Amino acid sequence: MYKIGSIGAGNMGLAIIDGSVNCKAFDKTEVAIFDIMPEKIDLCKSKGYTVLPSEQSIIENCEIVLLAVKPQVYESLLAKLKEAKNRPQNQIIITIAAGISTSYIQKFLGDETKIIRIMPNTPLLIGCGACAFSKTQNVNDNEFENIMNIFKNMGEVAVIPENQMNNIIAANGSSPAYVYYFINCIAKSVENMGVDKDVAKKLVAKTFIGAAEMVLKTGKEPEELIKQVCSPGGTTIESIKVFDEKNLYSIIDEGCVKCVERANELNS
Repeated sequence: MYKIGSIGAGNMGLAIIDGSVNCKAFDKTEVAIFDIMPEKIDLCKSKGYTVLPSEQSIIENCEIVLLAVKPQVYESLLAKLKEAKNRPQNQIIITIAAGISTSYIQKFLGDETKIIRIMPNTPLLIGCGACAFSKTQNVNDNEFENIMNIFKNMGEVAVIPENQMNNIIAANGSSPAYVYYFINCIAKSVENMGVDKDVAKKLVAKTFIGAAEMVLKTGKEPEELIKQVCSPGGTTIESIKVFDEKNLYSIIDEGCVKCVERANELNS
């Protein structure tokens, strides 16, 4: 019997498994993984993880099962898992897919199935993740806390109602791409003015880190921090004027709404 198993060994699945091993939640010998891609299987073996031969073998032999596959394949995956026999008592299923509800999973695996739903993000790969959590009622507080403690070693965690899980995707699941987009745009603009590309990218990225820390550590609202940078008659306020005139907020808001709408389309 393995402590944890992952169905799927993509970036997010392996980030969670590697992170849980690195923080000593599990030993490598307590981990099992299944993936359909030969190169992923080879990678998992090179890391010292056991590779099992099927999806069913994971759910039959692991106390915690991470479903780390795309939302589009959940139906076929759950149909296979439904055929599994002799699942461990009090097994916990962790799902990280956008738009897949716990009730949908229970429809295949049974109402007694304990499920923790997590919306993670890719900075988990470097221990700087931000994850939202919800759970089915049959997951007790101790079980829930144990799983959250694993993720606390990889970043920030927050507990929200499941009916907000699709909405939170715009806040943490997809938003790393928004940050990369802004970094890329600013760095390109400065590069076009003659600044070295690598210098611009490094300074912009570091500035985003510092600005984010200001929000977290000062407790001040972003609007107040904006005012602190925007001296009357200075340089920064000219940029903000352009953003306001072009109604940049409405563009960002529309992007967030479209993101959530797609999650709702995937909702099962």
